[in-house]
Amino acid sequence: MITVITFNSIPALNPTFKYERLGQMAIANRRQYCLRHGYRFVCEGEMAADRPACWAKIPAVLDAFERSEWVLWADSDTLVMNPERGLEEFCDPAFDLVVASQEEFFRRIGVPPAEGLARMPINTGVFLMRGSEWSKELLRGAWEERQFISHGAIWNGIGEQEAMIHLLQQQPAGLARIKYVAGLQNHPKLYREGDLFLHFYGNHARHRVPVGECEEVFARWEAADASGGPLPEDRCRFHWCSIQNKEPQGPMDRGDLARYLYEPQDIEPFRLN
Repeated sequence: MITVITFNSIPALNPTFKYERLGQMAIANRRQYCLRHGYRFVCEGEMAADRPACWAKIPAVLDAFERSEWVLWADSDTLVMNPERGLEEFCDPAFDLVVASQEEFFRRIGVPPAEGLARMPINTGVFLMRGSEWSKELLRGAWEERQFISHGAIWNGIGEQEAMIHLLQQQPAGLARIKYVAGLQNHPKLYREGDLFLHFYGNHARHRVPVGECEEVFARWEAADASGGPLPEDRCRFHWCSIQNKEPQGPMDRGDLARYLYEPQDIEPFRLN
């Protein structure tokens, strides 16, 4: 049996819609997907008091290995776009960690793929892991890399992914245990038909879409998600509504459109041709 894990924790200081709307959708989205394919679904777990919620994926995956050979983690800012596509095609026993290829993303941001891969060999937004001793040791070791634990009311984006990357860079032989695949997850603007997950990453982006318009976008997406039908096509606009500060003067500003590969027309109201 494959176990799928997604946690959603709404922070006390919550200046965006990311966790209260997108995160809630992700839980329902994942539950339907797992029911369809017969996967075990886990959406609750303990959050360590001394570190941000992102770290909870490490003990959750380790615990799931007790019941499943393969475990998929998907962040709560991801949605299944093609629910008919199963995970079995990605589970390759010749590898221990299966992650999405990032070559196209690196090209879009002007970084040679080889250089990008050296800096960021994995994206832990969505990944499949086999319950091997190597996998367990990597996760246990990452948990101990306390220098990557950030503090503060608003998470700064540094966490377990950086800890795992640090260990992989210290032990290059481990990179041979990673399989890079197309179609596991993708950026909303780079979406290709057939991609399994879309990753609506980031947070605290510049306010651009009025809150009332965001509400209309969320209502359509939530209705589509609840019905199990195809999700709407205004993926980029949904992304921005989810990660932008609700108010023009948010507690922080982590970048505008270019940081997320967007141009103004990408987040304008979607119109059918």
